[in-house]
Amino acid sequence: MRNPFYVLAAKVYKKRKPIFNRRRNDKVYQALKQLHPSENTEKMMEQFQVKKTAAMAVMLLAGGASAVGTSLYYQAESRLTEDEQLVRNEWGEGNYQVTLHVESEDWDKEIPFQVKERILTDAEQEALAKALYGELPEIIQMENRDLLHIVSELNLISSVSGYPFKLIWNSSNNDRISRTGKINRIGLAQPEKIDLTVAMCYEEQKFSHCYQVILLPEVLNEEEQFFRSLEDQLQERDEEGKSQKEIYLPEHLLDREIQWQETKKGNIAIPFFLSLLGCIWIGKGMENDLEKSCKKRSRQLMADYSGFVSKLRLYLSAGLTIKNAFFRIAADYKNKQKQKQRNYLYEEIKIACFQLENGVMEEQAYREFGKRCGETRYRKLSFLLGVHLKKGNDSLLLFLSEEADGAWEDRRNMARKAGEEAATKLLLPMMLMLVVVMFLILLPAYLDFGTI
Repeated sequence: MRNPFYVLAAKVYKKRKPIFNRRRNDKVYQALKQLHPSENTEKMMEQFQVKKTAAMAVMLLAGGASAVGTSLYYQAESRLTEDEQLVRNEWGEGNYQVTLHVESEDWDKEIPFQVKERILTDAEQEALAKALYGELPEIIQMENRDLLHIVSELNLISSVSGYPFKLIWNSSNNDRISRTGKINRIGLAQPEKIDLTVAMCYEEQKFSHCYQVILLPEVLNEEEQFFRSLEDQLQERDEEGKSQKEIYLPEHLLDREIQWQETKKGNIAIPFFLSLLGCIWIGKGMENDLEKSCKKRSRQLMADYSGFVSKLRLYLSAGLTIKNAFFRIAADYKNKQKQKQRNYLYEEIKIACFQLENGVMEEQAYREFGKRCGETRYRKLSFLLGVHLKKGNDSLLLFLSEEADGAWEDRRNMARKAGEEAATKLLLPMMLMLVVVMFLILLPAYLDFGTI
C-alpha cells in the first residue's frame, strides 16, 4: 500500500508539472543521470520531486501537530486561574516563572514575573521547630549511646529533610567539641559537661535550643598510652628542631628500646598480579582467535565443497584427467585471486598442483590434499580419486554426481543454520531495546504519579 502523502504529492506534481520543470535543479538532474544511466532520467526526476514534496508535507504536518500539542500543553499547565489569581507553591517546592500578558485600553505588554513559594506562618514555624527539637538528639548522636555518653564524633548537620530551617551549631567548648562535631578527648581526666546550642533560621525568624552533652574521658591501656607518649615526643622534637635539617627519632621510651623502619606504600604484588592476568588474557585471546580462524576455515571449506565437486565433474565430463582438472581449477582461482579474499580450498588445490608438478605420485598428492583439508568429505573424495585412477572416469562421474547433489543439500542446511544462529544473537539487543522502551514509557508515568 502506497504512502498517502506520496499519492497526494504525485497528483499535485502532475497538475503543477510545468512549474516543477521550470524550477528543476540542474545539479540534481545531472546526478540522477549519472547514478542511473540506464533509466529514464525524466521519470527519475519526477519521482525525486514527488518524494521531496511528500517529505516536505510530512514535515509541515509534524510541525503543525507539534505546535498544537505545545499550545495545549501550556494551556493545561497554566498557573493563572479563571479568577486571575496565581497559585503559590508550598514551601520546599521552589519558585516558578510565568509570563503575563497585560492589556489595557491603550497598551499591552508581556511581563515576566517570578512567583515565590509560600512562606510558613509563625504558628507553623513554631510547630515545626518543636518537632525538630525532639528529633535532633537521635540524629546527631550517631554511634554514641546518647548525648550523655559521648565517646565518638557527632553529626552536627546544617539541615534536616522535611524541615525548612538552616541549622547553626555552637559549642561552649570548641576545643573539646567543634562546630562540625569533631571531638577531642586527649588529656580529659573526668567527664565534662558541654552545652551545644543550635540556631534554627528560617526567613527572618530564629529559634534557639540548647542540648547538654557529657564528653566521657579517654580510657587508654598500656599499649595505647605508650604510643600516645611516643607521638607527643615526636611532636616535641619536631617543634624543638624546626631550624635543623635532621629530626632525631627517640631510641628509648619508658625503658623500652625502639627501632624505626619506613613503610613503603607501593605494592609490587599488584602490578605483578595484573601483568600475570594480562599474560593469561593475551594467551587466551590469541588461542581464541586461532580457534575462530580454524572454524572459519572449516566453514569455508564445507561451503566451497559443492562448487569444487561440480567443477571437478564438469572438467572430467569434458574429457580432462583428474590431474588436468586440478590444474584448471587452480588457474581459475589465480585469475580471481586479485578480486576476492583468500580462499582456503583453492590454496590447498595449489599445493596439490605444486606437488604434481614436482613429481609426486597422483594418488599420494590426492590423499595429502584430503588430509590437509581435514574434513570427512574431502578425505573420502581424495581416497576415491586415488582409487579411480586405475578404473577410469565412468564410475567416478556417477559418484561425483551423487556427491554434488548431497553437497548442495548440506550447503542449504548450513545456510539455514547460520540464519537461525544470527536470529538467536539478535535476541539480546532486542531485549535491551525492549527494556529501554519500557523505561521511556514508565519513567514519565512514575514521575507524574505523585503529582496527580
